[in-house]
Amino acid sequence: MSHYDRYGPERYDSRYDRSGPYQPPPPEPQDRQPYWRHSGGREDPDARRSNGYEGEVRDPYAGVPTSRAGQDPYLDADRRYNPYGDPERRYDDRDYRGYPPPQPPPGYDPYYDPYRQHYPPPPGAYGGGAYGGGYYPPPGYGPYGPPPPGYGPPPPGYGYPPPPGYPPPHYPPPPRAYSPEPQRDPPPKRGGGKGQKSKKDNNSGRGGGGGGGGKRKREASPENVPMEAGEVRLNFSEVLPRLVKAAQEQEGSRFLQWKLSGNASDEERTQIFEKVLPDVVQLANDAFGNFVVQKLFEAGNDQQLGDLVSKVKGNVLDLSKDKYGCRVVQKMMEKLPQNLKLDIASEMVDNVIECIEDMNGNHVIQKVVENLHPEVDFIIDAVSRNSETAEQMASHIYGCRIIQRLLENCELDRLSGVLDPIVTAASKLSKDKHANYVVQCILQKGRHDDKRSIVQTISQNVLEFSKNKVSSNVVEKCLEVTSDGPDAESLEEERTALFAAVLGSPGDQRAPINQLMTDKFGNYTAQRIIQYSRGDDWKELRRRIEVLEKDLKNSPTGRHILTALEKKKKAEGEA
Repeated sequence: MSHYDRYGPERYDSRYDRSGPYQPPPPEPQDRQPYWRHSGGREDPDARRSNGYEGEVRDPYAGVPTSRAGQDPYLDADRRYNPYGDPERRYDDRDYRGYPPPQPPPGYDPYYDPYRQHYPPPPGAYGGGAYGGGYYPPPGYGPYGPPPPGYGPPPPGYGYPPPPGYPPPHYPPPPRAYSPEPQRDPPPKRGGGKGQKSKKDNNSGRGGGGGGGGKRKREASPENVPMEAGEVRLNFSEVLPRLVKAAQEQEGSRFLQWKLSGNASDEERTQIFEKVLPDVVQLANDAFGNFVVQKLFEAGNDQQLGDLVSKVKGNVLDLSKDKYGCRVVQKMMEKLPQNLKLDIASEMVDNVIECIEDMNGNHVIQKVVENLHPEVDFIIDAVSRNSETAEQMASHIYGCRIIQRLLENCELDRLSGVLDPIVTAASKLSKDKHANYVVQCILQKGRHDDKRSIVQTISQNVLEFSKNKVSSNVVEKCLEVTSDGPDAESLEEERTALFAAVLGSPGDQRAPINQLMTDKFGNYTAQRIIQYSRGDDWKELRRRIEVLEKDLKNSPTGRHILTALEKKKKAEGEA
């Protein structure tokens, strides 16, 4: 018997048929083929059912229950041959008319457990409410609107208690409402480079750093804005038990400053002194506490000031070099009696140069010079130890300030050791970005012979000095001192020589004044030359400018020269 006859057409395999040549099996009838072959890959259950085909279902997820099992009658109808039914027909072809949309099954949401004791379900709630869990969410949850009907206000005391230790034990709620913060004026804008002029002084824009060219007053610190009576938010009984701590806070510091500015009784002032005295050094180094200590030195009597000084002694040098402590030492030099000032200054005798070169300590040395100028020989000796020391101090960013304060406050005869080396090196120091302010200060406040010597040095090379950004300021100061200064009459000879050096020969096209009028720095010197010229100098200068007027109109710097010329004409009544 052949393999075909034995097993039939469905199981015939020619490899096992030894009775004859291979014959392929007959094709399977169309109605017996699997449904995906004749339906284009789409299941056709009706065709399968009509053909009686119950063959193998090639679905990898066959038998896996679905999430909608037991709820979708259309799914159950096709379960025996396709557990998922027909996806496309289920959503596109099924007729759901007459059936309501499926509702979410009732469940329990633990999110609302904290509200359950305060918000029981309303009367007649069905099935635990729309949100599940047997109750509705509390009022205010979700969109804005009135709470659901049946909810009353929460019982008294509902909510979380404040954290432990809050508010602080000595800070109960303030007795008065807080007032808005005071409006503060914006800080003034700073000028630009050389030649920037302020509205108040047309000649004040030439100064730079180092303390020359106009001293700018220190702005009020943001931590030290004065408190007005309407801003008071504390009372003394609340602050007193923790006064040292309050002095290191912005609000407490401002309150104590306000109290010490004439708003405290004698008893309250005494209590503040007694509380601060043991910690005065700590507060002097604090960003807010230093202002309270300064007020104590302003408001204290002789006994209280003596007690404060005794606490500060031994810490003066450290305070002087501290960002905040130096303010306290400066206030001490302003407010203490003379004998106590000397006690404070004596601690810096061996460290003068160290303090001068410190960014904070130099302010203290300046205050010592201003307030103890009869007793500052120890500072003069430190600066004039030798000629090199004086030059170094004049060129130092902070040392140049000390020499200027010495010139302003001390007798000139005592400063010979400081001034002589500087005048000798005036040619070099005039071009230094810090020392040039010292040279200008000597021209304004120094000895007569020193002024004459510096003017002569400048006249020898006036073009070079005038075209330099730094030393051009010294040239302008020479013009001012020899023309309008208190020693102008005795310096007339030096002035004549200076103007002759500037004007040069009448027919010289490369005369210094011609070059200065078109130079970016020299044109400022040329404007001052026009301003301080007189007599024959003015006539010659005017003639030369009028000859070059056409070229000056096309020059950026030349227009400034023509403007200065017109101002001079108006001043002379020639316009």
